[in-house]
Amino acid sequence: MSLMIASAIFSAYGSIQAGKARSAEARAQAEQLRVQKAQAKLTAMQEHNIRSMNLRTLNNINTSFTGVMGRDSGSDRSLKAIRDRATSEARIAEDRARSQFIAEQGQRTMGIQLANMRASNARRMALINAGSTLLTAGAKYSTVAPKTSLGFKPLNVTSPKTVDFRGSR
Repeated sequence: MSLMIASAIFSAYGSIQAGKARSAEARAQAEQLRVQKAQAKLTAMQEHNIRSMNLRTLNNINTSFTGVMGRDSGSDRSLKAIRDRATSEARIAEDRARSQFIAEQGQRTMGIQLANMRASNARRMALINAGSTLLTAGAKYSTVAPKTSLGFKPLNVTSPKTVDFRGSR
């Protein structure tokens, strides 16, 4: 019987430790996703800076062509069309990149929430399994344990006038 009790305790302890391990793994995954989210934000800013710098460079080249060709940059329609087209394409590229970034960040946020939920569920499941193991062992022990007359015996009360105190202590 003592082996049954020890087995139940070790099994419950094992369930709790396994749940803690699964929970720690899920928390680590959530942390990894948080780091990826921060890195993605930094990458998006760097890419934005590169696109802005490319547009600025193109506009500067366009302006330098006006000086070399001897044209007025304010009134030359072909140079203005090139500048407007470059600005429009840069704006479209920036909008697309922003939309993609927002969608990816939403996916990362959902991944973090799911990983945290898995961690919480793993802890809860471990405690439920441990409790179930102990309750099952207790139920099995009660069927195997010897029936003894030692212990508390309730009062024999058949009516308020006749109370039997023998054996109730």
